[in-house]
Amino acid sequence: MIRTSQLRALILAALLAASSAEAAPPGAARLGSTSAGKALSLRLAGDPETFDWNRASSSVSTYLVMNLMEGLLTFDENFKVSPSLAERMTVSPDGKTYTFYLRKGVKWSDGVPLTAKDFVFSWKRLLLPATAASYAYFLYDVDGAEEFNKGIHNDFNLVGAKALDDHTFQVRLKRPVAHWLYIPTFWVTFPLREDIVAKHGDAWAKPGRMVTVGAFTLLSHDLGSRVIFRANPHYYGKKGNIDEIRLQIVLDDSTALNLYESGQLDVLTQISMLDMVRLSSNPELRRFPYLKVQYLSFMVGRYVVSSPRLRRAIAMSIDKSKITAMLHGGTTPATTFVPPQVLGHAPQFGLPYDPEGARKELKASGWDSTRKIKLELLTYNTDKLSTLSQFIQGEIKKTLGLEVEIQSFDHRTFRSQLELKNFPLALQTWGADYPDPDNFLSVFLSDAGNNRIAWKNAKYDQLVLAARTEKDQAKRIAAYREAQRILIEEEAAILPLFYENNVALIKSRVKNLTINPLNYMYLRGVSVQ
Repeated sequence: MIRTSQLRALILAALLAASSAEAAPPGAARLGSTSAGKALSLRLAGDPETFDWNRASSSVSTYLVMNLMEGLLTFDENFKVSPSLAERMTVSPDGKTYTFYLRKGVKWSDGVPLTAKDFVFSWKRLLLPATAASYAYFLYDVDGAEEFNKGIHNDFNLVGAKALDDHTFQVRLKRPVAHWLYIPTFWVTFPLREDIVAKHGDAWAKPGRMVTVGAFTLLSHDLGSRVIFRANPHYYGKKGNIDEIRLQIVLDDSTALNLYESGQLDVLTQISMLDMVRLSSNPELRRFPYLKVQYLSFMVGRYVVSSPRLRRAIAMSIDKSKITAMLHGGTTPATTFVPPQVLGHAPQFGLPYDPEGARKELKASGWDSTRKIKLELLTYNTDKLSTLSQFIQGEIKKTLGLEVEIQSFDHRTFRSQLELKNFPLALQTWGADYPDPDNFLSVFLSDAGNNRIAWKNAKYDQLVLAARTEKDQAKRIAAYREAQRILIEEEAAILPLFYENNVALIKSRVKNLTINPLNYMYLRGVSVQ
């Protein structure tokens, strides 16, 4: 029998051999110096589901899309909204009309000038029902957008997103929205060329077909192996000296660490728990704030967990205070879905660990203890989530006597299973797309594309939607807290488990690389020595 350590060594040897033996694609350079500059190598923990930024919805896509593309606005090094493709903007006195003035001279990677029509086309495609974009609801505050997306009308001229000329893009909202300035920073709103999509159809987001306006272009994607970016020769902004980015797809955390320590990776995120203990004093280990929450979700439409009382029983059976030690530090037990750094965080809410109360809720739910029913728990196969899954399995069994069967998949399959809503329990993560409570709580609106638990609550919807336009901050906070009380206590549709920071190993030769609280790793300003 091959031991785990031997197997990892074999995998590493195979990866190193492939790295040295593989013929580079035309025009591509190997790791290290290139003829035009330098190369940077990073790890991807799984294959991206898509490079199509209208449709992308996972954390794997974040590092990719945010370096291929840019939006009207962005976040600067101080995490403040700042100009990007729009050099300036104006807002009407009533707070409903945003006018963006595009930078002159910005070109796509094929040399074609960027125009305001590229934003109009992208937003129209995002909202088209046929696109089936998870994030279409992000534009629902735009006049006519929700009606267009839901098929109530099919005339995009009725949507408040228009090109006034080649360099002026105007957006009209239904009403003033407190957080709306963040929306144009997010990837689903980035521009897209109509002629490229018309020519290639859904295959437009492939190497050799995709055009970009960001600092890099997509050179190649070898499924299960690697993604390669090259510097965009037409990029308008300032750049570091990176000519090539090689993103190696490595599923196993220990194998990825071996590659980093042997010099085959310059940057490594998603480090295993046990390795974190060993690396805690390593000067190359960096920690970054992260607006992220790990939670247990209930597919409320499936038998057994359709009962709120049974969901409360499960939530009260899990002692979250044990998680930090079990995962070797780096996490904080979560109370509510909104993390501490964000407006609306409510540490006083959340169901407590209460074994006796959990058993009472189970009994009141009408659970038939004579029926041997297994609750399936969906997760994906990292060592951290494997440990967490087994802990949850044990807690539920110990307190309630219920059997939990863990179903673990690779990231891509896990995402598809979430979409199919096949499992009553799932371990999910939500990382902020913008730093506002709306981004967390709008996930569970009845018609949100990211609501993957099929939960609907009219009062919850009313509170979250009303808070968007509330000018009184105290009232806004109160609305978000009441919404969380319904979500987490009354209905127990989810159980927040923990918050955690981002951790990365970064070689000392890599300069100016940071990860912001949204998990954006901007590489355009990075240099290597």
